[in-house]
Amino acid sequence: MTDIAGSRLHLPPGLAETLLHVTLAVVAIIVAVSAFAISVPFGILATFLLSALMVFVMPASAVAIVIASFLLQNMVVAWYTPYIGTNDTFDTMRGANFVILMAVFGMFLAAALQPRFLSNPAMRRWMVIGVAVGSVVMVYLGLGIVRGLPKDAIIYFRNIVTPVACFYIALIAASTWRIDLARLVTICAGFAVAYGYLELIFTMDFLSLFHGDEYVKLDIWRQIQSGMWEKALEETGFVLRNLEDVMTTNAFNLAMFDGVLPKVFRIGGPNFHSIAYAYALAIFAAWLMFSGRWLLPLLAFPLILIIGSKGALVMFVLLVLARIATAMFGPRFALGGVIFGCMLWVAASILVGGTSDYHVLGLFAGLREFISNPIGQGLGFGGNLSSTTVDLDWQQAQMQGAASIPLESAFGVLIYQMGIMSISVYGLLFLIARACWRAFRYTGDRLLFFPVIGIISISANSILQEEAFFSPLALGLMLLLGGVALGNVTGTHFRPGAPIRNALPAERA
Repeated sequence: MTDIAGSRLHLPPGLAETLLHVTLAVVAIIVAVSAFAISVPFGILATFLLSALMVFVMPASAVAIVIASFLLQNMVVAWYTPYIGTNDTFDTMRGANFVILMAVFGMFLAAALQPRFLSNPAMRRWMVIGVAVGSVVMVYLGLGIVRGLPKDAIIYFRNIVTPVACFYIALIAASTWRIDLARLVTICAGFAVAYGYLELIFTMDFLSLFHGDEYVKLDIWRQIQSGMWEKALEETGFVLRNLEDVMTTNAFNLAMFDGVLPKVFRIGGPNFHSIAYAYALAIFAAWLMFSGRWLLPLLAFPLILIIGSKGALVMFVLLVLARIATAMFGPRFALGGVIFGCMLWVAASILVGGTSDYHVLGLFAGLREFISNPIGQGLGFGGNLSSTTVDLDWQQAQMQGAASIPLESAFGVLIYQMGIMSISVYGLLFLIARACWRAFRYTGDRLLFFPVIGIISISANSILQEEAFFSPLALGLMLLLGGVALGNVTGTHFRPGAPIRNALPAERA
């Protein structure tokens, strides 16, 4: 509180607490990236200890810390870009948020082993399911390390466990301390929207304020060194001239609008990744809409359109339609409509894209490899971030009707890496969606219906998009918000009763 003209200004307790959590979250990611800039071992140790200490002292701040690490990390890294000497340093600094996530997850996992928590049958069953899924992923991590490059295996281990860890952090935190996300999501959405319009209007002038332009240049230089743009020149005749060539794109990111509509500056957001940023905007906006707030969603929608991420846009539209249909026709009709819409969207994308679409070619490669080896190759084989796909020949892939290695499709990559056991990942998502649906039917809380629609939409998008599953601001953020909603109604702060029983993951319908 502050003295102003002899009087005292009192912040509402909930707002004061949220602002404290946001401040801690911002400090955590700034200190973490700064520690990594000094040295990698020091960065890992300092980040882990600081994050663990913060959630130990103030457990309810965990969700804010995780969201801030996903949203703000690369913006902080950009400040250090002029002083980054090597690509390895650049990569390791961008791993700070995973260290934060694992530290927070480790603290809540330890808390979940306490008798008070395990006495709740719903929570106990969720822990058993989590251990089972984690064990499967660990087996395929070991297989990937033995058969391929450890770095590739670790990257995809991180991609798979991040959304799982997000869900369990949120579930355990909200089941022990009831968490109200309204103010936190509003602040995050407001920041994301404001950042987007500033980047859209002032472009490189805005990014240069915190060396964001240098961050983009460094990222492009890495691509040049890898031969990406030389290959693009050979295959398409495209010549990279300046930053504007990379940062501008066709309207809605579709070639059909080239020359028809003016090109747009494809904003990347504070995380410097357009698709992930679009998912973050869509999830924040839709969550606020489900909670009855409409101003920020209306402001976010033009940004989502401009970015042109079709997966994020489809997810947002489905969430909007589900929100409206629930009020008009009931939740069962809305749920059925979303499932049908997702099936139609995937089928149309495959039919329209055909053998000219990289995502479809990557999906077909995954299906082909799964049939030949249903056990799986191990983590790190295939995928956009794997070294196994660097020399992929897209012209040959188009002629053959499938890529030589699965990529651009999270579903295709998962069934290639984990084989039949990839059902453990999708099975966990099914159990989370089912538990939220049952809790929603009992309580009527729309914020429990939100993750049901979100998980279904993102799962559909994962068939033709890696970012839907593997970007922390897509599935990770969705499960973080969904885990809080579920934890709030199944937690130990509630008396035992029907809400807990209806959210049991192992019960029959």
